Parts: sequence; structure tokens; C-alpha cells
Amino acid sequence: MNERPNYDDQTKCPLCGRDNQCAVAAGRDPDSCWCMTATMDPSALTSIPQEAQGKVCICAQCASASPENG
Repeated sequence: MNERPNYDDQTKCPLCGRDNQCAVAAGRDPDSCWCMTATMDPSALTSIPQEAQGKVCICAQCASASPENG
């Protein structure tokens, strides 16, 4: 039986499962989030599972390095 990942926890990175440090998920001002000033690896963004896109944020570590480089 294949279990599908659960992307309902908005505090967890959908790529690695670690805390994503998302200000919005923590109830803080979006402008205070680390992602507002971060440079994101485009391949990391495209690797977000479709079911999680627009629902859950990735963490800073996953955002800064593609799986091939990280």
C-alpha cells in the first residue's frame, strides 16, 4: 500500500520534511519571512510536488540548493 505524503502541515518543507520557518504559517507578517530576501534555486521550486504547490513552503536549505548540488 502506497501512502501519499500529507501536505497539510504548513510548517514542514514538502521536500525534506524539516521546519520551513515560514512566517505566514507561524501567523506572522509575510514581509518578515526569510523567503522575502532569499535567492531561490529554480530547480528547487520546480521540484515541489504538484499537490504541495501553493499550499506549503519549502525551507531555506532546500531553496538554496538543488538536490544535485546539495
